[in-house]
Amino acid sequence: MRKDPTVHTESVAADPEMLTYLTDAAELAPGQAVPRVGDAIELRPRRGGAEIEAWSAEGRRLGRLPPAERAALDGLLAEGSLPLRGRITALVPRPHRMGFGRIHISVITSV
Repeated sequence: MRKDPTVHTESVAADPEMLTYLTDAAELAPGQAVPRVGDAIELRPRRGGAEIEAWSAEGRRLGRLPPAERAALDGLLAEGSLPLRGRITALVPRPHRMGFGRIHISVITSV
């Protein structure tokens, strides 16, 4: 049974996979491919580790994790360390087609 992707305040050490979503999804530039379910992503710390951003395999910024998710990953992702890897699990459209939509991801938290 999967956990609710919007609630992750506990440590992820006991669960090798974390299901979450990205906020402030980056807008696509003309000619850029739309992200797809199954696409690989990397999570990297930004701004001194205060935020975690998700990047596509092609090097395009996709968005960032919510603050509660950042806290859940403390100790697993330090600035200068290897990025955590995951996959896009769902693309949820926004109401009235405003913006790209919400990207749900699954992240492998054990190495």
